[in-house]
Amino acid sequence: MPHTITRRIIAAAGTTALAAAALVAAVVPAASQDLDAAPAAALDGGDSILNLFEWNWNSIAAECQGELADSGYTYVQTSPPQEHILGADASPGEADAWYIHYQPVSYQLESRLGTRAEYAAMIDTCEANGIGVIADVVINHMAAGSATETRYGSNGSEYRQFHYPAAGYDASDFHNTGSAYCEIQNYQNREEVQTCHLVGLNDLDTSQTDVRETIAAYLDDLTGLGVAGFRVDAAKHISATDLAAIMDLTSGDPYIVQEVIGAPGEPITEAEYTGIGDVQEFSYAYDLKNHINGGAAASNLLTLGESWGYTVPAGVFVANHDTERGPQTMSYQHGQDYLLGEAFMLAYPFGTPASYTGYAFSNTHQAPPLNGDGTVADVNCGSDAFTCIHRSPYMSGMAGFRAATAGQSVNHTWGSGDALAFGRGDAGHFVLNAGSGSITQTFTTSLADGAYIDVISGSTVNVSGGSFTATVAAKTALAIYTGNTSGGGDGGGSGEDCVNVSAHVTGTNMGDEVYLVGSIPQLGSWTPASGLHLSGATYPTWKGTVTIPSGTAFEYKYVIIRSGGAVVWESGANRSATVPSTGCLELSQTWNG
Repeated sequence: MPHTITRRIIAAAGTTALAAAALVAAVVPAASQDLDAAPAAALDGGDSILNLFEWNWNSIAAECQGELADSGYTYVQTSPPQEHILGADASPGEADAWYIHYQPVSYQLESRLGTRAEYAAMIDTCEANGIGVIADVVINHMAAGSATETRYGSNGSEYRQFHYPAAGYDASDFHNTGSAYCEIQNYQNREEVQTCHLVGLNDLDTSQTDVRETIAAYLDDLTGLGVAGFRVDAAKHISATDLAAIMDLTSGDPYIVQEVIGAPGEPITEAEYTGIGDVQEFSYAYDLKNHINGGAAASNLLTLGESWGYTVPAGVFVANHDTERGPQTMSYQHGQDYLLGEAFMLAYPFGTPASYTGYAFSNTHQAPPLNGDGTVADVNCGSDAFTCIHRSPYMSGMAGFRAATAGQSVNHTWGSGDALAFGRGDAGHFVLNAGSGSITQTFTTSLADGAYIDVISGSTVNVSGGSFTATVAAKTALAIYTGNTSGGGDGGGSGEDCVNVSAHVTGTNMGDEVYLVGSIPQLGSWTPASGLHLSGATYPTWKGTVTIPSGTAFEYKYVIIRSGGAVVWESGANRSATVPSTGCLELSQTWNG
Protein backbone atom coordinates (compact mmCIF):
# COMPACT_ATOMS: atom_id res chain seq x y z
CA MET A 1 0.00 0.00 0.00
CA PRO A 2 1.63 3.29 -1.00
CA HIS A 3 2.30 5.88 1.66
CA THR A 4 1.83 9.59 1.30
CA ILE A 5 2.89 12.70 3.18
CA THR A 6 0.64 15.72 3.26
CA ARG A 7 2.02 19.14 4.07
CA ARG A 8 0.87 20.88 7.24
CA ILE A 9 1.16 24.62 6.58
CA ILE A 10 2.32 26.73 9.48
CA ALA A 11 2.05 30.51 9.38
CA ALA A 12 5.19 31.73 7.65
CA ALA A 13 7.67 34.14 9.17
CA GLY A 14 11.19 35.23 8.42
CA THR A 15 13.48 32.36 9.28
CA THR A 16 16.46 34.65 9.55
CA ALA A 17 14.71 36.57 12.29
CA LEU A 18 13.89 33.32 14.03
CA ALA A 19 17.50 32.19 14.01
CA ALA A 20 18.71 35.58 15.24
CA ALA A 21 16.22 35.56 18.08
CA ALA A 22 17.36 32.07 19.09
CA LEU A 23 20.99 33.20 19.22
CA VAL A 24 20.12 35.94 21.69
CA ALA A 25 18.84 33.49 24.29
CA ALA A 26 18.70 29.71 24.43
CA VAL A 27 16.01 29.85 27.08
CA VAL A 28 12.85 31.83 26.38
CA PRO A 29 9.65 31.76 28.42
CA ALA A 30 6.93 29.80 26.64
CA ALA A 31 4.62 32.76 26.33
CA SER A 32 7.14 34.71 24.27
CA GLN A 33 8.35 31.98 21.93
CA ASP A 34 7.73 32.52 18.21
CA LEU A 35 7.80 29.17 16.43
CA ASP A 36 6.73 30.26 12.97
CA ALA A 37 9.15 28.10 11.01
CA ALA A 38 9.33 26.07 7.82
CA PRO A 39 6.29 23.88 7.20
CA ALA A 40 6.32 20.45 8.77
CA ALA A 41 4.76 17.40 7.18
CA ALA A 42 1.75 15.50 8.47
CA LEU A 43 0.85 11.89 7.82
CA ASP A 44 -2.53 11.10 6.33
CA GLY A 45 -5.38 9.80 8.47
CA GLY A 46 -4.90 6.31 7.05
CA ASP A 47 -1.20 6.16 7.79
CA SER A 48 0.29 4.22 10.67
CA ILE A 49 3.83 3.69 11.97
CA LEU A 50 5.34 0.45 13.24
CA ASN A 51 8.26 0.96 15.64
CA LEU A 52 10.55 -2.04 15.09
CA PHE A 53 12.64 -1.46 18.19
CA GLU A 54 16.19 -2.86 18.03
CA TRP A 55 15.54 -4.69 14.75
CA ASN A 56 18.65 -4.60 12.61
CA TRP A 57 18.49 -3.08 9.16
CA ASN A 58 18.54 -6.37 7.26
CA SER A 59 15.67 -7.75 9.36
CA ILE A 60 13.57 -4.62 8.78
CA ALA A 61 14.17 -4.94 5.05
CA ALA A 62 13.08 -8.58 5.12
CA GLU A 63 9.95 -7.72 7.10
CA CYS A 64 9.04 -4.91 4.68
CA GLN A 65 9.39 -7.35 1.82
CA GLY A 66 7.52 -10.08 3.67
CA GLU A 67 4.93 -9.79 6.45
CA LEU A 68 4.54 -6.00 6.26
CA ALA A 69 4.14 -5.70 2.49
CA ASP A 70 0.37 -6.15 2.59
CA SER A 71 -0.23 -5.36 6.25
CA GLY A 72 -1.56 -1.81 6.03
CA TYR A 73 1.35 -0.25 7.91
CA THR A 74 2.68 2.62 5.83
CA TYR A 75 5.81 3.49 7.83
CA VAL A 76 8.39 1.72 9.96
CA GLN A 77 10.41 3.47 12.64
CA THR A 78 14.02 2.45 13.16
CA SER A 79 16.12 2.71 16.28
CA PRO A 80 18.76 5.50 16.19
CA PRO A 81 21.10 4.76 13.26
CA GLN A 82 24.17 6.79 14.25
CA GLU A 83 27.44 5.58 15.74
CA HIS A 84 27.11 4.92 19.48
CA ILE A 85 29.14 3.79 22.46
CA LEU A 86 30.28 0.18 22.75
CA GLY A 87 28.29 -2.28 24.81
CA ALA A 88 31.19 -2.64 27.21
CA ASP A 89 30.92 1.07 28.05
CA ALA A 90 27.34 0.92 29.29
CA SER A 91 26.73 1.47 33.00
CA PRO A 92 28.43 -1.07 35.30
CA GLY A 93 26.56 -4.37 35.31
CA GLU A 94 24.54 -3.41 32.22
CA ALA A 95 26.82 -4.43 29.35
CA ASP A 96 25.28 -4.23 25.87
CA ALA A 97 22.15 -2.46 27.19
CA TRP A 98 19.64 -1.23 24.62
CA TYR A 99 20.24 2.37 25.63
CA ILE A 100 23.72 2.51 24.09
CA HIS A 101 21.95 3.49 20.83
CA TYR A 102 20.85 6.70 22.58
CA GLN A 103 24.46 7.75 23.31
CA PRO A 104 25.86 9.18 20.05
CA VAL A 105 29.58 9.28 19.38
CA SER A 106 29.28 10.61 15.82
CA TYR A 107 26.65 10.95 13.11
CA GLN A 108 28.22 8.24 10.98
CA LEU A 109 25.63 5.60 10.08
CA GLU A 110 27.58 2.66 11.46
CA SER A 111 26.16 0.85 14.49
CA ARG A 112 25.58 -2.59 15.90
CA LEU A 113 22.27 -2.58 13.97
CA GLY A 114 24.09 -2.43 10.64
CA THR A 115 26.13 -0.40 8.20
CA ARG A 116 25.32 2.69 6.19
CA ALA A 117 24.97 0.56 3.06
CA GLU A 118 22.54 -1.78 4.85
CA TYR A 119 20.51 1.16 6.14
CA ALA A 120 20.25 2.60 2.63
CA ALA A 121 19.30 -0.79 1.18
CA MET A 122 16.65 -1.22 3.88
CA ILE A 123 15.10 2.14 2.98
CA ASP A 124 15.03 1.18 -0.70
CA THR A 125 13.44 -2.21 0.04
CA CYS A 126 10.77 -0.75 2.28
CA GLU A 127 9.99 2.02 -0.21
CA ALA A 128 9.64 -0.58 -2.98
CA ASN A 129 6.93 -2.21 -0.88
CA GLY A 130 5.06 1.02 -0.17
CA ILE A 131 6.52 1.55 3.32
CA GLY A 132 8.35 4.71 4.33
CA VAL A 133 11.08 4.90 6.96
CA ILE A 134 11.13 7.15 10.02
CA ALA A 135 14.36 7.42 12.01
CA ASP A 136 14.62 7.87 15.77
CA VAL A 137 17.18 10.69 16.05
CA VAL A 138 19.21 11.69 19.11
CA ILE A 139 20.23 15.33 18.68
CA ASN A 140 19.95 16.79 22.19
CA HIS A 141 23.16 15.34 23.52
CA MET A 142 26.23 13.22 22.93
CA ALA A 143 27.42 10.15 24.82
CA ALA A 144 28.48 10.23 28.44
CA GLY A 145 32.27 10.15 28.50
CA SER A 146 35.21 10.26 30.84
CA ALA A 147 37.02 13.56 31.25
CA THR A 148 40.38 11.82 31.00
CA GLU A 149 39.93 8.44 29.30
CA THR A 150 39.57 8.23 25.51
CA ARG A 151 37.02 5.63 24.41
CA TYR A 152 35.86 4.47 21.00
CA GLY A 153 32.45 4.12 19.40
CA SER A 154 30.83 1.41 17.31
CA ASN A 155 32.68 2.64 14.21
CA GLY A 156 35.99 3.26 15.96
CA SER A 157 35.58 7.01 16.48
CA GLU A 158 37.32 8.35 19.56
CA TYR A 159 35.50 10.38 22.21
CA ARG A 160 35.65 11.62 25.75
CA GLN A 161 33.68 14.21 27.72
CA PHE A 162 32.93 17.24 25.51
CA HIS A 163 35.25 15.87 22.80
CA TYR A 164 33.68 14.18 19.75
CA PRO A 165 35.96 14.96 16.79
CA ALA A 166 34.16 12.64 14.35
CA ALA A 167 30.98 14.64 14.92
CA GLY A 168 32.83 17.96 14.77
CA TYR A 169 32.18 18.91 18.40
CA ASP A 170 34.52 20.24 21.07
CA ALA A 171 33.88 21.79 24.49
CA SER A 172 32.72 25.07 22.97
CA ASP A 173 29.69 23.30 21.47
CA PHE A 174 28.15 22.25 24.80
CA HIS A 175 26.21 23.86 27.60
CA ASN A 176 27.77 24.27 31.05
CA THR A 177 31.28 22.88 30.82
CA GLY A 178 34.13 23.20 33.30
CA SER A 179 33.20 24.77 36.63
CA ALA A 180 29.69 25.52 35.33
CA TYR A 181 28.94 21.80 34.90
CA CYS A 182 25.48 20.83 36.13
CA GLU A 183 23.11 17.88 35.85
CA ILE A 184 19.33 18.06 35.76
CA GLN A 185 17.79 17.77 39.22
CA ASN A 186 14.81 20.12 39.20
CA TYR A 187 12.25 19.74 36.41
CA GLN A 188 10.50 22.88 37.64
CA ASN A 189 13.46 24.90 36.35
CA ARG A 190 13.27 25.46 32.58
CA GLU A 191 16.88 26.54 32.17
CA GLU A 192 18.17 23.56 34.11
CA VAL A 193 16.12 21.07 32.08
CA GLN A 194 17.26 22.51 28.77
CA THR A 195 20.89 23.46 29.44
CA CYS A 196 22.18 21.08 32.11
CA HIS A 197 23.26 17.51 31.39
CA LEU A 198 20.86 14.56 31.50
CA VAL A 199 22.32 11.70 33.59
CA GLY A 200 25.81 12.51 32.38
CA LEU A 201 24.87 12.83 28.69
CA ASN A 202 26.63 15.92 27.37
CA ASP A 203 24.07 18.56 26.41
CA LEU A 204 24.66 20.27 23.07
CA ASP A 205 24.33 24.06 22.96
CA THR A 206 21.70 24.16 20.24
CA SER A 207 21.52 27.95 20.37
CA GLN A 208 24.78 28.04 18.40
CA THR A 209 24.63 28.29 14.63
CA ASP A 210 27.41 25.77 14.02
CA VAL A 211 25.74 23.18 16.28
CA ARG A 212 22.42 23.67 14.50
CA GLU A 213 24.09 23.33 11.13
CA THR A 214 25.89 20.14 12.17
CA ILE A 215 22.64 18.56 13.38
CA ALA A 216 20.78 19.69 10.26
CA ALA A 217 23.48 18.14 8.08
CA TYR A 218 22.97 14.81 9.87
CA LEU A 219 19.21 14.98 9.31
CA ASP A 220 19.77 15.92 5.66
CA ASP A 221 22.06 12.94 5.28
CA LEU A 222 19.22 10.71 6.43
CA THR A 223 16.61 12.29 4.16
CA GLY A 224 19.10 12.08 1.32
CA LEU A 225 19.02 8.31 1.75
CA GLY A 226 15.23 8.38 1.62
CA VAL A 227 14.22 8.74 5.29
CA ALA A 228 10.72 10.25 5.36
CA GLY A 229 10.62 11.59 8.90
CA PHE A 230 12.07 11.79 12.38
CA ARG A 231 11.09 10.90 15.91
CA VAL A 232 13.10 13.44 17.95
CA ASP A 233 14.34 11.85 21.15
CA ALA A 234 14.50 14.03 24.30
CA ALA A 235 12.98 17.00 22.46
CA LYS A 236 11.88 18.45 25.79
CA HIS A 237 15.53 19.08 26.62
CA ILE A 238 15.97 21.27 23.53
CA SER A 239 14.24 24.62 23.65
CA ALA A 240 11.39 24.78 21.15
CA THR A 241 13.01 27.86 19.61
CA ASP A 242 16.26 25.96 18.99
CA LEU A 243 14.54 22.87 17.65
CA ALA A 244 12.42 24.92 15.26
CA ALA A 245 15.55 26.66 13.98
CA ILE A 246 17.29 23.32 13.40
CA MET A 247 14.35 21.93 11.48
CA ASP A 248 14.18 25.11 9.43
CA LEU A 249 17.72 24.42 8.24
CA THR A 250 16.87 20.95 6.97
CA SER A 251 16.01 20.22 3.37
CA GLY A 252 12.80 18.63 2.17
CA ASP A 253 9.64 18.22 4.18
CA PRO A 254 10.08 15.41 6.71
CA TYR A 255 7.40 14.24 9.10
CA ILE A 256 8.36 15.16 12.67
CA VAL A 257 7.16 13.71 15.97
CA GLN A 258 8.76 14.89 19.21
CA GLU A 259 9.29 13.24 22.58
CA VAL A 260 8.02 15.81 25.05
CA ILE A 261 6.88 14.27 28.32
CA GLY A 262 4.68 16.81 30.06
CA ALA A 263 3.87 16.85 33.75
CA PRO A 264 1.54 19.03 35.85
CA GLY A 265 3.18 22.17 37.09
CA GLU A 266 6.27 21.94 34.91
CA PRO A 267 7.17 25.08 32.93
CA ILE A 268 7.95 23.18 29.69
CA THR A 269 4.76 22.04 27.97
CA GLU A 270 3.91 19.95 24.92
CA ALA A 271 2.06 22.89 23.38
CA GLU A 272 5.33 24.77 22.87
CA TYR A 273 6.39 22.24 20.23
CA THR A 274 3.22 21.85 18.15
CA GLY A 275 4.35 24.41 15.60
CA ILE A 276 7.27 22.10 14.73
CA GLY A 277 5.34 18.86 14.24
CA ASP A 278 3.48 16.17 16.12
CA VAL A 279 4.12 15.76 19.84
CA GLN A 280 4.01 12.36 21.49
CA GLU A 281 1.01 12.26 23.83
CA PHE A 282 2.07 10.09 26.76
CA SER A 283 -1.23 10.56 28.59
CA TYR A 284 -2.95 8.72 25.74
CA ALA A 285 -0.94 5.58 26.52
CA TYR A 286 -1.57 5.96 30.26
CA ASP A 287 -5.31 6.28 29.64
CA LEU A 288 -5.44 3.24 27.36
CA LYS A 289 -3.93 1.13 30.12
CA ASN A 290 -6.34 2.52 32.70
CA HIS A 291 -9.39 1.78 30.54
CA ILE A 292 -8.38 -1.59 29.09
CA ASN A 293 -6.16 -3.04 31.80
CA GLY A 294 -7.16 -0.86 34.74
CA GLY A 295 -10.17 0.22 36.74
CA ALA A 296 -11.95 2.58 34.31
CA ALA A 297 -14.64 1.36 31.91
CA ALA A 298 -13.35 0.78 28.38
CA SER A 299 -16.53 2.31 26.95
CA ASN A 300 -15.31 5.72 28.18
CA LEU A 301 -12.78 5.63 25.35
CA LEU A 302 -15.55 6.60 22.93
CA THR A 303 -15.00 10.25 23.90
CA LEU A 304 -11.21 10.11 23.82
CA GLY A 305 -9.58 13.12 22.21
CA GLU A 306 -8.62 16.74 22.70
CA SER A 307 -11.36 17.14 25.34
CA TRP A 308 -9.29 14.80 27.55
CA GLY A 309 -6.58 17.45 27.64
CA TYR A 310 -4.45 15.93 24.90
CA THR A 311 -2.13 18.07 22.82
CA VAL A 312 -2.74 18.25 19.07
CA PRO A 313 -1.27 17.40 16.66
CA ALA A 314 -0.41 14.25 18.57
CA GLY A 315 1.64 11.17 18.00
CA VAL A 316 -0.05 8.36 19.95
CA PHE A 317 1.12 4.94 21.09
CA VAL A 318 0.26 2.08 23.43
CA ALA A 319 3.87 1.57 24.51
CA ASN A 320 7.36 2.57 23.45
CA HIS A 321 10.86 1.41 24.35
CA ASP A 322 10.94 3.52 27.53
CA THR A 323 7.41 3.04 28.83
CA GLU A 324 7.25 -0.74 28.34
CA ARG A 325 9.98 -0.95 30.97
CA GLY A 326 7.87 0.93 33.52
CA PRO A 327 4.45 0.62 35.16
CA GLN A 328 2.45 3.39 33.47
CA THR A 329 1.64 1.77 30.11
CA MET A 330 0.91 -1.69 28.81
CA SER A 331 3.48 -3.87 27.07
CA TYR A 332 3.72 -7.27 25.42
CA GLN A 333 3.64 -8.68 28.96
CA HIS A 334 -0.01 -7.64 29.22
CA GLY A 335 -0.88 -10.15 26.50
CA GLN A 336 -4.34 -9.73 25.06
CA ASP A 337 -4.95 -6.37 26.74
CA TYR A 338 -1.93 -4.95 24.92
CA LEU A 339 -3.32 -6.20 21.61
CA LEU A 340 -6.71 -4.67 22.38
CA GLY A 341 -5.01 -1.34 23.03
CA GLU A 342 -3.19 -1.54 19.71
CA ALA A 343 -6.40 -2.45 17.88
CA PHE A 344 -8.33 0.44 19.40
CA MET A 345 -5.57 2.93 18.60
CA LEU A 346 -5.52 1.85 14.95
CA ALA A 347 -9.32 1.88 14.68
CA TYR A 348 -10.00 5.23 16.36
CA PRO A 349 -9.08 8.37 14.38
CA PHE A 350 -7.15 10.42 16.92
CA GLY A 351 -3.52 11.32 16.35
CA THR A 352 -0.87 9.55 14.31
CA PRO A 353 -0.50 6.02 15.70
CA ALA A 354 2.85 4.34 16.25
CA SER A 355 2.53 0.64 17.05
CA TYR A 356 5.36 -1.00 18.91
CA THR A 357 7.13 -4.34 18.66
CA GLY A 358 10.34 -5.20 20.48
CA TYR A 359 11.79 -8.15 22.34
CA ALA A 360 11.11 -9.99 25.60
CA PHE A 361 13.23 -8.95 28.56
CA SER A 362 13.66 -9.84 32.21
CA ASN A 363 15.30 -6.60 33.34
CA THR A 364 15.02 -3.00 32.23
CA HIS A 365 18.46 -2.77 30.58
CA GLN A 366 18.55 -6.16 28.84
CA ALA A 367 20.09 -6.20 25.37
CA PRO A 368 18.36 -7.60 22.29
CA PRO A 369 19.66 -10.92 20.91
CA LEU A 370 23.28 -10.42 19.84
CA ASN A 371 25.78 -12.15 17.59
CA GLY A 372 29.15 -13.20 18.92
CA ASP A 373 30.72 -9.96 17.66
CA GLY A 374 28.25 -7.82 19.59
CA THR A 375 26.07 -6.85 16.63
CA VAL A 376 22.31 -7.32 16.89
CA ALA A 377 21.24 -10.69 15.51
CA ASP A 378 18.82 -11.11 12.63
CA VAL A 379 15.25 -11.47 13.87
CA ASN A 380 13.96 -15.05 13.89
CA CYS A 381 10.31 -14.82 14.90
CA GLY A 382 9.26 -17.62 17.20
CA SER A 383 12.81 -18.76 17.89
CA ASP A 384 14.38 -15.81 19.69
CA ALA A 385 13.44 -13.02 22.11
CA PHE A 386 11.87 -10.75 19.49
CA THR A 387 8.12 -10.90 20.15
CA CYS A 388 7.01 -10.23 16.53
CA ILE A 389 3.69 -9.31 18.14
CA HIS A 390 2.97 -6.93 15.27
CA ARG A 391 2.13 -9.92 13.07
CA SER A 392 -1.05 -10.39 15.07
CA PRO A 393 -4.23 -9.36 13.22
CA TYR A 394 -4.87 -6.99 16.14
CA MET A 395 -1.96 -4.96 14.76
CA SER A 396 -1.12 -5.72 11.12
CA GLY A 397 -4.75 -6.45 10.26
CA MET A 398 -5.95 -3.33 12.05
CA ALA A 399 -3.40 -1.21 10.20
CA GLY A 400 -5.28 -2.28 7.08
CA PHE A 401 -8.55 -1.26 8.72
CA ARG A 402 -7.11 2.19 9.45
CA ALA A 403 -5.95 2.64 5.87
CA ALA A 404 -9.32 1.56 4.48
CA THR A 405 -11.32 3.90 6.72
CA ALA A 406 -9.13 7.00 6.30
CA GLY A 407 -11.07 10.24 6.32
CA GLN A 408 -14.22 8.63 7.69
CA SER A 409 -15.65 10.08 10.90
CA VAL A 410 -16.79 8.09 13.91
CA ASN A 411 -20.50 7.24 13.94
CA HIS A 412 -22.98 4.79 15.47
CA THR A 413 -21.18 4.64 18.81
CA TRP A 414 -22.29 2.07 21.35
CA GLY A 415 -20.82 1.39 24.77
CA SER A 416 -21.58 -0.69 27.84
CA GLY A 417 -19.08 -1.20 30.64
CA ASP A 418 -15.90 -2.64 29.17
CA ALA A 419 -17.35 -3.06 25.68
CA LEU A 420 -17.63 -0.47 22.92
CA ALA A 421 -18.33 -0.17 19.22
CA PHE A 422 -18.23 2.50 16.55
CA GLY A 423 -18.42 2.90 12.81
CA ARG A 424 -16.04 4.74 10.53
CA GLY A 425 -18.51 6.38 8.16
CA ASP A 426 -19.71 3.86 5.58
CA ALA A 427 -16.29 2.22 5.31
CA GLY A 428 -15.90 0.12 8.46
CA HIS A 429 -17.08 -0.89 11.91
CA PHE A 430 -15.14 -1.85 15.05
CA VAL A 431 -16.19 -3.67 18.23
CA LEU A 432 -13.98 -4.15 21.31
CA ASN A 433 -14.74 -6.27 24.36
CA ALA A 434 -12.25 -5.72 27.17
CA GLY A 435 -14.53 -7.41 29.70
CA SER A 436 -14.35 -10.85 31.29
CA GLY A 437 -17.44 -12.25 29.54
CA SER A 438 -18.70 -12.42 25.97
CA ILE A 439 -21.21 -9.93 24.56
CA THR A 440 -23.94 -10.44 21.97
CA GLN A 441 -25.32 -7.28 20.44
CA THR A 442 -27.01 -5.93 17.34
CA PHE A 443 -25.04 -2.94 16.04
CA THR A 444 -26.30 -0.15 13.79
CA THR A 445 -23.91 0.51 10.92
CA SER A 446 -23.59 2.55 7.74
CA LEU A 447 -21.91 -0.34 5.93
CA ALA A 448 -23.70 -1.54 2.82
CA ASP A 449 -25.55 -4.84 3.01
CA GLY A 450 -23.33 -7.84 2.39
CA ALA A 451 -20.92 -10.36 3.88
CA TYR A 452 -17.74 -9.03 5.49
CA ILE A 453 -14.64 -10.82 6.77
CA ASP A 454 -13.63 -9.99 10.34
CA VAL A 455 -10.02 -8.80 10.34
CA ILE A 456 -9.41 -10.40 13.74
CA SER A 457 -10.93 -13.86 13.50
CA GLY A 458 -11.47 -14.42 9.78
CA SER A 459 -15.13 -15.21 10.38
CA THR A 460 -17.96 -13.83 8.26
CA VAL A 461 -20.19 -11.01 9.50
CA ASN A 462 -23.43 -10.35 7.62
CA VAL A 463 -24.77 -6.80 7.37
CA SER A 464 -28.42 -6.41 6.45
CA GLY A 465 -30.72 -3.42 6.63
CA GLY A 466 -28.15 -1.19 8.33
CA SER A 467 -27.22 -3.53 11.17
CA PHE A 468 -25.38 -6.71 12.10
CA THR A 469 -25.48 -9.00 15.10
CA ALA A 470 -22.30 -10.40 16.57
CA THR A 471 -21.05 -12.29 19.59
CA VAL A 472 -17.66 -10.98 20.68
CA ALA A 473 -15.77 -13.10 23.18
CA ALA A 474 -14.08 -11.68 26.26
CA LYS A 475 -10.81 -9.86 25.58
CA THR A 476 -11.31 -9.88 21.81
CA ALA A 477 -12.31 -7.46 19.08
CA LEU A 478 -14.10 -7.48 15.73
CA ALA A 479 -13.33 -5.25 12.76
CA ILE A 480 -14.97 -5.26 9.34
CA TYR A 481 -14.47 -2.91 6.43
CA THR A 482 -15.36 -2.52 2.80
CA GLY A 483 -13.10 -4.44 0.46
CA ASN A 484 -11.50 -6.73 3.04
CA THR A 485 -11.19 -10.35 1.96
CA SER A 486 -9.05 -11.85 4.72
CA GLY A 487 -8.61 -12.04 8.47
CA GLY A 488 -7.49 -14.14 11.38
CA GLY A 489 -4.04 -15.50 12.21
CA ASP A 490 -1.61 -13.15 10.54
CA GLY A 491 -4.39 -11.39 8.67
CA GLY A 492 -4.02 -13.64 5.62
CA GLY A 493 -5.92 -16.55 4.18
CA SER A 494 -8.86 -16.82 1.85
CA GLY A 495 -11.60 -17.22 4.45
CA GLU A 496 -12.55 -20.59 2.90
CA ASP A 497 -10.45 -23.04 4.97
CA CYS A 498 -11.19 -23.21 8.66
CA VAL A 499 -9.84 -24.73 11.84
CA ASN A 500 -12.31 -24.90 14.71
CA VAL A 501 -10.73 -25.24 18.14
CA SER A 502 -12.36 -26.47 21.33
CA ALA A 503 -9.91 -27.03 24.18
CA HIS A 504 -10.67 -28.11 27.76
CA VAL A 505 -8.25 -26.03 29.84
CA THR A 506 -8.43 -25.70 33.63
CA GLY A 507 -6.04 -24.07 36.05
CA THR A 508 -6.61 -20.56 34.81
CA ASN A 509 -7.37 -17.53 36.96
CA MET A 510 -9.30 -14.32 36.36
CA GLY A 511 -7.51 -12.35 33.67
CA ASP A 512 -5.62 -15.33 32.21
CA GLU A 513 -5.97 -16.03 28.48
CA VAL A 514 -5.53 -19.18 26.40
CA TYR A 515 -3.93 -19.29 22.94
CA LEU A 516 -3.32 -21.89 20.27
CA VAL A 517 0.27 -21.28 19.16
CA GLY A 518 2.07 -23.05 16.37
CA SER A 519 4.66 -23.31 13.64
CA ILE A 520 2.85 -21.24 11.00
CA PRO A 521 2.13 -17.48 10.82
CA GLN A 522 -1.61 -17.99 11.33
CA LEU A 523 -0.74 -19.42 14.76
CA GLY A 524 1.88 -16.83 15.61
CA SER A 525 5.00 -18.72 14.45
CA TRP A 526 5.50 -19.91 18.04
CA THR A 527 5.05 -16.39 19.43
CA PRO A 528 2.39 -16.83 22.16
CA ALA A 529 0.63 -13.46 22.02
CA SER A 530 0.46 -13.64 18.22
CA GLY A 531 -1.30 -17.02 18.14
CA LEU A 532 -5.02 -17.74 17.99
CA HIS A 533 -6.74 -16.26 21.04
CA LEU A 534 -9.40 -18.62 22.39
CA SER A 535 -12.57 -17.41 24.05
CA GLY A 536 -13.29 -18.50 27.61
CA ALA A 537 -17.01 -17.71 27.36
CA THR A 538 -17.80 -21.43 27.81
CA TYR A 539 -15.10 -22.07 30.43
CA PRO A 540 -13.49 -24.51 31.02
CA THR A 541 -13.84 -25.06 27.28
CA TRP A 542 -11.94 -22.44 25.28
CA LYS A 543 -12.99 -21.94 21.67
CA GLY A 544 -11.82 -20.18 18.54
CA THR A 545 -11.66 -20.34 14.75
CA VAL A 546 -8.81 -19.52 12.41
CA THR A 547 -8.48 -19.52 8.62
CA ILE A 548 -5.62 -21.73 7.36
CA PRO A 549 -5.29 -22.87 3.72
CA SER A 550 -6.25 -26.47 2.99
CA GLY A 551 -3.35 -28.90 2.87
CA THR A 552 -1.32 -26.91 5.41
CA ALA A 553 0.52 -29.12 7.89
CA PHE A 554 1.57 -27.56 11.17
CA GLU A 555 2.70 -28.23 14.74
CA TYR A 556 1.09 -26.52 17.71
CA LYS A 557 0.55 -26.31 21.46
CA TYR A 558 -1.87 -24.65 23.85
CA VAL A 559 -0.52 -21.79 25.95
CA ILE A 560 -1.82 -19.88 28.97
CA ILE A 561 -0.79 -16.23 29.27
CA ARG A 562 -1.24 -15.18 32.88
CA SER A 563 -2.75 -11.79 33.72
CA GLY A 564 0.71 -10.55 34.68
CA GLY A 565 2.22 -11.63 31.36
CA ALA A 566 3.86 -14.94 32.35
CA VAL A 567 3.57 -17.66 29.69
CA VAL A 568 2.73 -21.29 30.58
CA TRP A 569 3.11 -23.92 27.85
CA GLU A 570 1.30 -27.24 28.05
CA SER A 571 3.62 -30.20 28.63
CA GLY A 572 4.57 -32.96 26.21
CA ALA A 573 5.62 -33.02 22.58
CA ASN A 574 4.26 -30.65 19.97
CA ARG A 575 0.88 -31.61 18.55
CA SER A 576 0.51 -31.81 14.76
CA ALA A 577 -2.34 -31.55 12.28
CA THR A 578 -3.12 -30.98 8.58
CA VAL A 579 -6.01 -28.90 7.26
CA PRO A 580 -8.23 -31.11 5.04
CA SER A 581 -8.89 -30.33 1.38
CA THR A 582 -12.61 -29.87 2.08
CA GLY A 583 -14.47 -28.87 5.21
CA CYS A 584 -13.03 -27.65 8.49
CA LEU A 585 -10.37 -29.18 10.70
CA GLU A 586 -11.93 -29.85 14.11
CA LEU A 587 -9.59 -29.78 17.13
CA SER A 588 -11.39 -30.95 20.28
CA GLN A 589 -8.73 -31.55 22.89
CA THR A 590 -7.67 -31.37 26.55
CA TRP A 591 -4.74 -29.44 27.97
CA ASN A 592 -1.67 -31.56 28.67
CA GLY A 593 -0.85 -30.76 32.26
